[in-house]
Amino acid sequence: MNSIARFLGASVSLRTLLQGLVVLGLGVLLSAIFVSHVSGQPKGFERENVALTGSHSDMQFLAGQSVRISANVTDDVFAAGRDVTFDSATVKNAIVAGYDVELRSGNIADMIAAAANVKIAGSIEDDVVAAARSIRVSSDGTVGGDARFASETIDMEGRIGGNMRAAAARITITGKISGKADFLAERIVIASGAAIGGDLIYRSEAEPEIAKGAKIGGKIRRIEIDKSNLHTIGFSILGIGMFIMVSWMIGMLLLIIIVQLAFPGLMAASAGQFQTNPWSHLGRGITGVLLAIALTGLLFASILGIPLGIALFIVIAFVWLLGLVTVSNYIGLLVRRGKRTSIDAKLPARIGWGIAGAILLGIIAFIPFVGGIIASLAIAAGFGAAAAELWKRLRTA
Repeated sequence: MNSIARFLGASVSLRTLLQGLVVLGLGVLLSAIFVSHVSGQPKGFERENVALTGSHSDMQFLAGQSVRISANVTDDVFAAGRDVTFDSATVKNAIVAGYDVELRSGNIADMIAAAANVKIAGSIEDDVVAAARSIRVSSDGTVGGDARFASETIDMEGRIGGNMRAAAARITITGKISGKADFLAERIVIASGAAIGGDLIYRSEAEPEIAKGAKIGGKIRRIEIDKSNLHTIGFSILGIGMFIMVSWMIGMLLLIIIVQLAFPGLMAASAGQFQTNPWSHLGRGITGVLLAIALTGLLFASILGIPLGIALFIVIAFVWLLGLVTVSNYIGLLVRRGKRTSIDAKLPARIGWGIAGAILLGIIAFIPFVGGIIASLAIAAGFGAAAAELWKRLRTA
């Protein structure tokens, strides 16, 4: 832990990172529990698009496929969804998880984000901590305090009022950093017009690419990657990897929540199908997956068939996700009752126990040699049950 803290800057920043992850996970789970009470109607669970407007003085828990915040919130906001957008919003603190997270405009005091893509085009008054596949601070984006980023690619085009600490495969700076910059990267680019007020500290085999017209106010220092530093950097990368892994796990749990909110009846019926004859659905699932993969391959072999191949691939992925939710529901409710049972629980309970089942399935998958096979077969059986229920509904539609 101390090694990770040395890279991220201080023990305070590490505690903030870990606290953010804990609060992020709790926020996602609590949003699924409380959204029905906030909306006042059980149908609130089935909304795919959630919009928050107006003024609010209490905490806000938001979850949906698409979450849009255009409100004045004097307390914290916990948001989870495939797309989470802050548009002309004023928020105290934001804890966010999703695929695409964007601060399009407005002001946030502090922000912690875990996503595939993070874009900051508004104003963060104090600090930001983000882990993603790509992070971009656009030319209109500002961070008043410190920025701590972990990503594959980082593009900083705006302004950071404090220090910037980042780890990535590629870091490109075209904006302004008032404090020091501390980077761990394979490639570092300081473009013309970029400015770093303090030192540029870097850990990289390659020299930073500093263009003419770029300004470095302090010293340029390289920390050698030798045996004495491998331990520190190894733990730093491990910490970043754990952060991204936890974010990915939270994202998967989020998908399970969203699917159950969007298709509560279908998921309950699929779990019932799974319960009646899991072995039969396992055979159907394996057969269906193999046939679908073979057909997709044939379609991709033809230029004219590529669009159909893409469409079929999307359908397979969607039904596979339904299969994951189906088997997670069954495992969770099986643990709940300790015996085979009909799927008679209410939606909030199904969501909670479905998450528990998904976590248990994930633990099983980590068992050496056989865990992955067992988990894959279980999801294949869920795939067969979900496909059977979908086919049944299509025939009667």
